[in-house]
Amino acid sequence: MMVWKRRSDQGIKELPEERKALAERYTIDAEEAERREEIAAAAAATEVEEQARRDAQAEIERKTAEEEARRAAEVEERARRAAEAERERRAADERARRAAEEDARRAAEAEEAARRRAEAEEQARLAAEAEEARRVAEEQARLAAEAEEARRVAEAEERARLAAEEEARRAAEAEEARRVAEAEEQARVVAEAEEARRFAEAEEARRAAEAEERARHAAAEEVRLAAEAEAEARRRAEVEEQARLAAEAEEQARLAEERRLAREEQARLAAEAEAARIAAEAEEARLAAEAELERDAAAEPATTPEEPALVSESAANERNEELPIYRWFGGT
Repeated sequence: MMVWKRRSDQGIKELPEERKALAERYTIDAEEAERREEIAAAAAATEVEEQARRDAQAEIERKTAEEEARRAAEVEERARRAAEAERERRAADERARRAAEEDARRAAEAEEAARRRAEAEEQARLAAEAEEARRVAEEQARLAAEAEEARRVAEAEERARLAAEEEARRAAEAEEARRVAEAEEQARVVAEAEEARRFAEAEEARRAAEAEERARHAAAEEVRLAAEAEAEARRRAEVEEQARLAAEAEEQARLAEERRLAREEQARLAAEAEAARIAAEAEEARLAAEAELERDAAAEPATTPEEPALVSESAANERNEELPIYRWFGGT
């Protein structure tokens, strides 16, 4: 204002007061308009830069969210595939266990059927042997009865013959009759002794046959018991082997489960580390973008709506000479 007053006092003394006031007001309005345009342009540039910074930040956050979502989807897909593989493995283990149980049950049924058939055959054989022994005993009894009957017939015939001879020889000497009677008695005693000996021999043979049969039965029973013991030992060995194999399979399954859990834990830790690394990179990128934006904002000249400072007379004269009102008065 003082400059313009000095300018008015020196340059346009010949102008009337109205024209001087008009010139001063026009100059002030033009400077105010120019200053307002500059402030508006600076504010618009600042707003554009702020909007660009916000857009860049939003783009970075969007890309970070998309990357995190993609990696989370990949981790979830790997976990789902691992869960499906685990379910399939457990189903296969269950099918194998059921098949093993079914095989064991069938083997036990087959062994039980074989044992029952062996017992039935053994009972049939013992029954046949008992039947054979009974027939032999009946045959021996029949032969003994026939021998006894023949002996009785012979004795009856002998007695009849002796009675006839005794009757025929009654007239013979009593001593001869006595000797003959003694001889006949001795012969009868000898015959009875012989018959008794033969009967004793037959009885002894029968007892020996029975003893031999009992020994044979005992040997067969021992063989059967040994076979049953061997079969039982073999069955126990098979059961123990199956139990050992089942224990080994269970141990292998447990070790496989532990290895799988360890792999899953490693994969989870790796995924967490990768997610942390990506988040750190995204955070570093965001901080770098913010720092870049701050540096750009700091590099721009500060524009504040302050009062225009006083300028030198030469600069004021150069601006005034370009105004239209001064062209009217010859540039003075």
